[in-house]
Amino acid sequence: MRILGGTKTRRSVLLVLASLVASAAFGSNTASANNGLLGLSCGDDASQPFLRWLDPLPYTLAPDGGFENGAAGWSLSRGARVVAGNEPYYLSGAGSRSLYLPAGSSATSPRMCVGLVLPIVRFVSSGGGLLTYLQVEAVYTDAGGRERSLVLLPGALPSRNWQPTLPMLQLAGLLNTLTLNGATTEMSFRFTPRGLFGGGNWRIDDIYVDPWKSI
Repeated sequence: MRILGGTKTRRSVLLVLASLVASAAFGSNTASANNGLLGLSCGDDASQPFLRWLDPLPYTLAPDGGFENGAAGWSLSRGARVVAGNEPYYLSGAGSRSLYLPAGSSATSPRMCVGLVLPIVRFVSSGGGLLTYLQVEAVYTDAGGRERSLVLLPGALPSRNWQPTLPMLQLAGLLNTLTLNGATTEMSFRFTPRGLFGGGNWRIDDIYVDPWKSI
């Protein structure tokens, strides 16, 4: 390919081409990208479990996010429990368990390292009913030592069959930047059925977090 113009023009074109190559390399190596972003790292390997649904974001499996260890470290209340039966896509590998959330129950994950503002959460779910949804909250401690929670949107929608949720995030995340303890923080995630008749009965599996998402 011949580049026309003077020395400055050729230099500008080469810089643009180099930038594009660097961007492509950044996007193709998700694990390195996560570990190098702004010099932050939570030490977790990332994967692209939702790539088949055209979601290229790198995610990390939440602690016992596949529930194969019996929801180890999770706080389960009012009937929430691990049951037999895995989601059919096996996003986190072979498994045989999932988490059952009956109406009125709640489940909170162990804390995990999260970078920047707030994460994106995505998982596989089934259940619910008319005018119900599964609420997901990010639970963290602010700079003053107070426990806070922020609702991630849009929440899981009812489905008779196992379906991946939409990516969930906090739309006002930029407003909450100063409430976090520095550039990384420890955060857990709370799952609660909401809506008519206590929110219906749900099952969830393979909880993934994109801990580097900034809004």
